[in-house]
Amino acid sequence: MRFLGLVLLASLGFAAEWKLAPSTANTVDLYVEKTGFLSGKKHWFRFPQFTGSFSTDPAKVELRFDVKAMQCFDTWLSEKDQKKVLEYALGKETLDAAQYPTVTFVSTAVAGGSVTGNLTIRGISKPVTVTMKQTGEGSYEGSAVFKMTDFGIKPAKAALGAIGTKDEMTLQFRLTGTRP
Repeated sequence: MRFLGLVLLASLGFAAEWKLAPSTANTVDLYVEKTGFLSGKKHWFRFPQFTGSFSTDPAKVELRFDVKAMQCFDTWLSEKDQKKVLEYALGKETLDAAQYPTVTFVSTAVAGGSVTGNLTIRGISKPVTVTMKQTGEGSYEGSAVFKMTDFGIKPAKAALGAIGTKDEMTLQFRLTGTRP
């Protein structure tokens, strides 16, 4: 609701702009659910390095994530297995961090509690809608769900399909901007 208030202030000529950068208050997490014997478990990845901005006049959001800095926080795996999962996630068959070191999101429309924009992963841009709510001045939390296959990523499968991952990924964030 506050975001609508900021948009209204912007329409009256009171613009607000914030910059986004890594901090303890800012988190960007990606979750991938497992299938088969590991159903109910999730891979939890975090993007600790990112830059971006958002403004109210015009209403716009831009984010850029450093894929190579991504971390794995799977509490149900050993440290050794977490490393293997992360290596696979950054590898050529998935995010291909060597060739595509960044993931970007640029908004195309802001309406109510959602932001629609183009998400670019592996050089492929697709429209994604992010649901969000304002949690304070310059602070937001929200999420988006999108398919791996839309970005040229084949969901992992092993043991003849007895273990794998769902096609959907969920991005969740808590972001607080600072005034430039």
